[in-house]
Amino acid sequence: MRAVFDKGELLVLLRDFYELTGLRTVVFDEWGMDILSYPQQLPDYCRLVRATPQGEMGCRLCDQKACRQARQEKTTWIYPCHAGLIEAITPIQIDGVVVGYLLLSHIVQGADEQAEWQRAWQLCAGYPIRQEELYRAYRQLPRTPYQRLRAACDLLALSARALCQVHMARLVPGSPAETLNRFLADHLAEDLSSDRICAALGMGRTALYQLSKETYGCGINESVRRLRIQRAIRLLTTTRLTNNQICQQIGIADYNYFFRVFRRQTGFTPQAYRRQFSGTD
Repeated sequence: MRAVFDKGELLVLLRDFYELTGLRTVVFDEWGMDILSYPQQLPDYCRLVRATPQGEMGCRLCDQKACRQARQEKTTWIYPCHAGLIEAITPIQIDGVVVGYLLLSHIVQGADEQAEWQRAWQLCAGYPIRQEELYRAYRQLPRTPYQRLRAACDLLALSARALCQVHMARLVPGSPAETLNRFLADHLAEDLSSDRICAALGMGRTALYQLSKETYGCGINESVRRLRIQRAIRLLTTTRLTNNQICQQIGIADYNYFFRVFRRQTGFTPQAYRRQFSGTD
């Protein structure tokens, strides 16, 4: 496990989130295993589904797929679950390292009650559950219109980003991922060739690539580029440094190259990003 979580503080956050939204929130670790939830008890609908071997397996596979998608996209994803409900997942990241996930679960929008229920029953009809019993449980689920769901997802993403800042989630000290992440962060303004990183960490190129892939989801060169742009974003929005000064601090000597990479990763030019999101004005 690459991260440790402060479960006491996390539980307070989940409880507050539930009071605001009425939605059950689950914390997954990096492997997609649930480690904390609030409320802890499943709603009757999901309890009925998971009481069947097929439903239990469907839930596990659905959660794993959602985690893989969130890890790949590194953004919030709203999707239909295998049992006909709506869920939303967002990755918990520490300096670009995905260490876990926050999930909003068991959501019914209620825009078209009949159509939504028919869709849910079609997906669950193969499970040994009586339709009347499942329908009663379905009716008990809270209704969350799409606009409210989008607002809840925005809060979810903000919460995920804040976890590492208040130390509710942190990389395990001394782990390979933490060692790599700390080295890159400490030397981001310097040359970070694969040869230098390999020498500093005492590993070969293949091992470094595998560690980077496991830690950041991409090769080491792409990882360094992403970390540099992340630091550039922080400097653009929290300081009045010029673009050339920012380039020096993130280890990019060619401003034109910085401009191209920044725009490709963010969709903005550096100047436009600062105007849009800066808190220094």
